[in-house]
Amino acid sequence: MIEKFQASLLGYAIGDALAAPVEDTYRSASDGESPVVFYTKASFSHPLSHLDAGQFSDETQIMILLASSLVEMGSFVPENVASRLVDWYQLQKKRSEWRFPGNTLVNTCRKLASGIPWDQAGFFSAGINAVCRTLPYALAYYNSPTLLKNAIDNSCRMTHTDPKVAWVSYAFASIIEMGLRKSEFSVKSILNKVCEKTQPFTSELIKKCQIIREGMDGEPRSVISALGNSGYCMDAFSCALYWFLKAGDNFDALVVCAANCGGDNDSIAAMAGAMYGAWFGYGKMSQKWLEPLEKCREIKQLGCDVYRISTSA
Repeated sequence: MIEKFQASLLGYAIGDALAAPVEDTYRSASDGESPVVFYTKASFSHPLSHLDAGQFSDETQIMILLASSLVEMGSFVPENVASRLVDWYQLQKKRSEWRFPGNTLVNTCRKLASGIPWDQAGFFSAGINAVCRTLPYALAYYNSPTLLKNAIDNSCRMTHTDPKVAWVSYAFASIIEMGLRKSEFSVKSILNKVCEKTQPFTSELIKKCQIIREGMDGEPRSVISALGNSGYCMDAFSCALYWFLKAGDNFDALVVCAANCGGDNDSIAAMAGAMYGAWFGYGKMSQKWLEPLEKCREIKQLGCDVYRISTSA
């Protein structure tokens, strides 16, 4: 079990690090383009051009921040998370630490830094960033529904107050839970679980799940176009889910396809990688992804630490 926790966090960081330098660019070899198949530096004009190959974006920075808070405090403590976000925000002023964070997150951190309480600092936004970062809670509290709901609700509300964000986070967490519990890998059962977990917004997600179901053997670019690959939580999560279901236990196929799908592809690839890790574990990931990955050992240790939280939750 512990290696699934490590693999989920590592899969998340790998997807982010691979996709971030080519964010918003759809690349397909079948269309005569050159998809990225391994870590690369961003082009000179890209906002992340100062990073080396294997370094990740703000998605993984924040995931590590939340996981570290969870481990140090022994539970979800919003005041501690808010304090860490302020420290992170100050570090973003250093070129080496700046990872192109979204406006909602930055503006929330600015309000937190000015002394506004964490439960009053968020904005009405349905961006995917708040969904992605709930991964540590999905792992730590997969066996504790009450603790999971509290952590997701308040973590999301700290920055993104649109209720869709929390409900999509529940769906993301449900896939992580199914993998940890060694559920049968079935497209139908996974999609049904996703729809079940997003009750208030089921109609919108049912349409996306239907696109995924019908598109499993179709042309990926058409499926992504129909789903949408923007930073809107319903779009990005649906894309991540599609690549996860389509790739099965092939990690290389999953992370490469997700990283090259355009739009908010660092979030998409990160979530897809996290789902993979929770289902298939660390052993099926090629070592080639690990050695060049920024903070690989720290993330792997966080997986062990979050696992210990889960055993006492």
